[in-house]
Amino acid sequence: MPQPDRFISIAYQQIDFLIPNDCVASSVGVKDLDMKQIQGTESGIYDFDEVASVFMQSPHESEIKTMIVLKSEDAENPLNHISIITTQECKVCTIPLSELSLFSDFYAEQFKKFGVLACGFKDEKLRILLDVYKTIHYMTDNELEEL
Repeated sequence: MPQPDRFISIAYQQIDFLIPNDCVASSVGVKDLDMKQIQGTESGIYDFDEVASVFMQSPHESEIKTMIVLKSEDAENPLNHISIITTQECKVCTIPLSELSLFSDFYAEQFKKFGVLACGFKDEKLRILLDVYKTIHYMTDNELEEL
């Protein structure tokens, strides 16, 4: 993955999740979307708030949700997009990579499985840099194993 310094920040109360800006195709605000009916591998739409709940208590939901369409990771099928939906504030931000730290070897392997690449602290908030594709694949594979 390239080392960009522009990110999409999904801001929760205690944690900002950072997704490299070059992974994002577009985003749009949506209202009255029932995630229970549309999420999953068949639709390619995933609830990012579920990902966040692994790290903290469930976030407060808002009426407006943001859908972030990610660029296809399949070079042979560039139209094969996946999307994430969140109820939290999203914004584009520029963060120097020097403000983020890699994990020691002891933790790195487990975190990378989940898609966590690096982290840092700013203004009493944790910032987590994600490989969002790995995170979604990890969550999908574990859901399938539980069935």
